[in-house]
Amino acid sequence: MNMPKVNIKNINGELLTDEERAIFNIVIKKNNSIRASKPKVKDDLTGKSAYVWRMVCFFVSPKGPHQCMPCTATFDLPAYDENGKWCSSIARAMEKELDTLVDKITAGIDKREWHGVRRWGRALGY
Repeated sequence: MNMPKVNIKNINGELLTDEERAIFNIVIKKNNSIRASKPKVKDDLTGKSAYVWRMVCFFVSPKGPHQCMPCTATFDLPAYDENGKWCSSIARAMEKELDTLVDKITAGIDKREWHGVRRWGRALGY
């Protein structure tokens, strides 16, 4: 089962920040397809990349397990307060920023490849 490919022309039309470009390069392979597995979380950048990968896969992956609700996707985010404690309000703010990149990536994928969206649409009666 092949992962969908991103039309890079659609992404290059969007201005990506340096951080977004770095995350994009972790989530998307050199052949422009989405990675088949979540990036290993080693630092802040890979933690954010894991979140973006999970959300993109929820929408477009043809693999059933990727289409399950991503309830724990935020757990990989480096959302720590000044005391080093993980903070859900910081994670929510970070999610909003990263969801912009998720939208840019999914916009670069042919809608016929939005497998998760179609599956959930059928499940919800659309």
